[in-house]
Amino acid sequence: MITFFLVQVAVASVLVDFSATPLQEEVVSWDLFKKHFRKSYGSVHEESYRRKVFYQNVDRILAHNEKRAGWRMGLNEFGDLLEDEFGALFLNNTFDHKSAEDVFVSPPGRIPEAVDWVTEGAVTDIKNQGQCGSCWAFSTTGSLEGACYVKNKVLTSLSEEELVQCDRSRDQGCQGGLMDYAFQWIKENNGIASEEAYPYTSGGGVRGSCNSAKSSNPVATVASFVDVAPDDVNSLKTALAQQPCSVAVEADKSSWQFYKSGILTSEACGTKLDHGVLAVGYASDYFKVKNSWGSTWGESGYIRLSTSSNSKHGICGILSQPSFPTCGDVTPGPPGPTPTPASSEHYGDPKAGCTADDVPIRIQSISGDFCSPKCKFGIVCPACPTDLSGTPRCALEDSTTGSKYCALTCDPEKEGSCGTNASVSCKAIQGSGICTWND
Repeated sequence: MITFFLVQVAVASVLVDFSATPLQEEVVSWDLFKKHFRKSYGSVHEESYRRKVFYQNVDRILAHNEKRAGWRMGLNEFGDLLEDEFGALFLNNTFDHKSAEDVFVSPPGRIPEAVDWVTEGAVTDIKNQGQCGSCWAFSTTGSLEGACYVKNKVLTSLSEEELVQCDRSRDQGCQGGLMDYAFQWIKENNGIASEEAYPYTSGGGVRGSCNSAKSSNPVATVASFVDVAPDDVNSLKTALAQQPCSVAVEADKSSWQFYKSGILTSEACGTKLDHGVLAVGYASDYFKVKNSWGSTWGESGYIRLSTSSNSKHGICGILSQPSFPTCGDVTPGPPGPTPTPASSEHYGDPKAGCTADDVPIRIQSISGDFCSPKCKFGIVCPACPTDLSGTPRCALEDSTTGSKYCALTCDPEKEGSCGTNASVSCKAIQGSGICTWND
């Protein structure tokens, strides 16, 4: 067993860098656009009109990129649509928000300088909602996929189709919905099926009746969900340090329609929420967001929104309504292995065996040991299991490798500060205490 020391842990830095290769919009012709995106029109008159709109959009994109604003616009499959047409097809949500029972507020203390759940393996591939206002369903599944990955270390794509077809008590299918309502539906429905079992209809034509046979085998459920304190950059960052979060934005302006690369700093996108997306990380100056318009849009399906804004609601309103779920007890199925059961979840007794993600730890100068999870991003620790007490902290360092690990800190002067299990007690060290299993 490796000996560990109690340390003052520094914040880890996980910086993200994107290369923004400019599109050569000036050499893109109408014929190339039609061929590339397989466009066809019902009449010569319709095609003539769409060609006119296309070149108007090309002029707008070129004019913006000449300003060198730090972010670029580019042609995509929406190049033949006006702003209002684009919004009517894809953004018919009205986010009349009903708050969750609980609110997540940023606790005091340090947070990582940067987080990217895509590189951590907690985010599924980019999806495409098609011509259906089902963004709320994609944001919902993305949050729960991430939450269950954090809990189980298994990433399973979940079914937007089930939400659109079956969650009709408050959400409205292709006519819009709200992520918190969908979290509540999944909780009350005792789970949601996988994407494989209940796939999204090709092209986004997801209208239809709920298929009870396809939804009969849930692979993930919602134990609870919370709203993140609104209009607070630090609260959203702290929540994102734990898992991906659902957010709502205004996306009906050309800045979203033709976003290509860079950090979007424009206030012109507004804060009138009409689109549900998934925040999957942050750096010092941006939030990284997963969209549901396919991988040809933006930075391979992603957008970066500046963390600085003149509005308290953030760029495009991203700070207005963040929320996230806690994954319930249903373990996702394939792909991926089933997690190894824990003796007492994290922080268990090494004699009973540790989980695959924990290591047995003995701290120099105190008796006892425990199973310790590795710190996420150098600062985030799993919650205390229900059969123990104590405060999870990233407070240990391997004396050989320098890797950071978690411990349950406690008050050695307070009886029972590690819980009611007689086999666990608080051992005093450096003016504080650590919960260990007795030898």
